[in-house]
Amino acid sequence: MQKNNVYISDIAKQDLADASDYIAYKLKNPIAAINTVEGIRKHTNTLSAFPERNELDDDPVLANIGIRADYYKNYKIYYMIEENIVFVVRILHMLVDSRF
Repeated sequence: MQKNNVYISDIAKQDLADASDYIAYKLKNPIAAINTVEGIRKHTNTLSAFPERNELDDDPVLANIGIRADYYKNYKIYYMIEENIVFVVRILHMLVDSRF
């Protein structure tokens, strides 16, 4: 089985930092912040093995440009596949509007 490289965009990295800050400082739970970010990173790395396992996003605009969605707890991981690369575009909480 061929593995794909997973690339996390700068904006997706910022999404993770924002989520971590919110959980650590607003919710005052730094351990949950660390666990959430680590869990999302581990889950995102599983896309290297079989990124086609997820369908295109429900949003027709995002689906039209090839955006797929995966989930980790309350977070939606938006990504696209090009050749042997999985591009993680955004990582947003489920309550955030997906139009980016």
